[in-house]
Amino acid sequence: MAFGGPNSAEEVEPFLQEVLGRQVPAKRLHRVKERYRLIGGRSPILEITLRQARGLERNLNTQDPRFKVYVGMRHWHPFIAETLGEILSDRIRHIVALSLSPYQSKMSTEPYVLALQRAMVPSKGEIEVSVVRGWHTHPLFLQALAEKLKEGLLQFPTEVRHRVHIIFSAHSLPKRAITGDPYVEQIEATIRGIIGITGPLPWRLGFQSRGGKGGAWLDPEVTTVLRELMREGHQEVLVVPVGFVSDNVETLYDIDILYKQQAESMGMSFRRSPSLNDSDKFIEALSHIVHEHLANAT
Repeated sequence: MAFGGPNSAEEVEPFLQEVLGRQVPAKRLHRVKERYRLIGGRSPILEITLRQARGLERNLNTQDPRFKVYVGMRHWHPFIAETLGEILSDRIRHIVALSLSPYQSKMSTEPYVLALQRAMVPSKGEIEVSVVRGWHTHPLFLQALAEKLKEGLLQFPTEVRHRVHIIFSAHSLPKRAITGDPYVEQIEATIRGIIGITGPLPWRLGFQSRGGKGGAWLDPEVTTVLRELMREGHQEVLVVPVGFVSDNVETLYDIDILYKQQAESMGMSFRRSPSLNDSDKFIEALSHIVHEHLANAT
């Protein structure tokens, strides 16, 4: 299960309406449409998630050919409810629900579970469902992220690589809405796990892509971290989007365009590590996560 995104410029407005649950103000709609235009007019998240699903299905079935991997989106087609209809038609009897948001909170992972539960009401308990949780420190997931971090460092000349500062970025959420949730703690645990693989590196955590609601949001924002590093005299920055397993508007616009422009305007050398997408190590990680989940559930 993934967030979803518009597959064309024409889908941007109805997608935003679905996410917000209301009409989109014209000014905000124009701003978001421009962001999608700058990244090619659409989100790549469905295409990437389908590749992830195909890779995961192949990997799972190498030892036990009983798996079929489906894709359901929280906010766009194919919606989770639409996918459940396909699952019922295929007479599947056990669903392993895997949200591609690794970090738990009432605003990140739980809405996927709630959407699945609502969709399943008409099925009257015909299908057994188990939910995968707590895979943010799985060793293979950490290895996959560490590989991408190292790929990012290779974008810098050898002579400056030792002084590159890492900004681990994750999606900001309203503080009040996630009180008591392990979201930030899990992100920090993932970062510690990555550094345990790569060895010591100078790093900071920054939050990005905050929404339009008022009130306090998780901070510091990536922009704030960039300014702090600039004031301290650091010139080389690598952003590692640890909060996103797939490329989307938050990586392709917020990081690759907005933060890059901000950093370069301050005279900094700015790079981003590649997203996990359907990399071999990430697919291997997901396969192990599913197998281990099933083993622990029986």
